[in-house]
Amino acid sequence: MQIGSHVRAKRIALGLSQEDLATELGVKHQHVSRIELGDATPSLETLLRLSRILGVSTDYLLTGQQTTPPDVAGAIRAAPDISASAKRHLVGIVEQLRTDD
Repeated sequence: MQIGSHVRAKRIALGLSQEDLATELGVKHQHVSRIELGDATPSLETLLRLSRILGVSTDYLLTGQQTTPPDVAGAIRAAPDISASAKRHLVGIVEQLRTDD
């Protein structure tokens, strides 16, 4: 993961200094520097706050992509109106389709 480079790129694009970002995050500017250098990994709370302050998704901070492709199996499992048995079958079909090349 290159969270730091994504934070740095967006911070610079917004015209924020490390100190400005640190103040908004409620941390010391050294912590922002360590995150950007990859010497520190932000906590989940800090990651969420970074995404809000920088106006990007957490997906962007984690992957560099604004959105990630949907996970079909996850969407099937999350569907409230499909029975557990049907979900198992559908996920099985999806997995089979992924392995059939």
